[in-house]
Amino acid sequence: MIKSLTIALTFLFALSSARPQDTEPIKIGFETIEAEPAPEIVNNDASYGNAVDFSVPTSPALMTCLKKAKYQVVFVRGFAPAGSGSFDMNVVGSIRNAYNAGLGIEVYMTPQPSSSYQGYQQLDILYNGLTSNGITVRSVWIQVTSPSNWPRSTTSNVNFINSIVSRAKQLGLTVGIYTSQYDWSQITGQWNTLSSDVLLWYWNVLGSGVSGETKATFDDFRAFGSFKKASAKQYAQVETVCQMVVNRDVYAVGIPAVASEKANESDKIVVGGFVGN
Repeated sequence: MIKSLTIALTFLFALSSARPQDTEPIKIGFETIEAEPAPEIVNNDASYGNAVDFSVPTSPALMTCLKKAKYQVVFVRGFAPAGSGSFDMNVVGSIRNAYNAGLGIEVYMTPQPSSSYQGYQQLDILYNGLTSNGITVRSVWIQVTSPSNWPRSTTSNVNFINSIVSRAKQLGLTVGIYTSQYDWSQITGQWNTLSSDVLLWYWNVLGSGVSGETKATFDDFRAFGSFKKASAKQYAQVETVCQMVVNRDVYAVGIPAVASEKANESDKIVVGGFVGN
């Protein structure tokens, strides 16, 4: 799970700086879900979109709530690291719910580097699990965090990650990495020969909850490894939005907006192509 999200964590509420929501609450039976707006981002150097990432099960109402709260994209986990690693059975339902709510969808995998499955085999499990459920895959994000969960050999880790990247490219997918400068240094030995077309989604938080947030911009980004720019940033972890425990993100808006429009015109459910820079 990205940075230790658990359903049992205490619910935290939206930032006080969030804009008032002018839509009506969403009702589920006798329960009302308040749509908590994403923060209004003002920056002269870049345009940002709002996103959340999670691995918990969802419902149509929860995804509609996120849409009303002005989040544009969700990052959903499609491969879980438990045991030898496996297809995350929550992902198909979450993708369908997000699609029906009109959200852009990205999928990430939390690989298991100590598995008997090689990296490319783990990607195959994710890819086949999605496509067999009628989901078109355009891109995949690979989680490279929590050094204690990885072998000590940076060479082995580089080979493992490269196996996933190579397989993804064979499948015609855009590839992104979710990591931080510290994680990348500890896990890969500051690997700097990764293909320059691999995207970066980095995290920078001071702790869980609202008090641990950093700015919802890329102002704190510094180049590391082979990454010269960022496509997305996770700036908040373990917060409650629409009664879901999520992490909050921003992403650069540009060409991906065109990809989003094209995907929504199609009858097929598409994941990927909404975030990239």
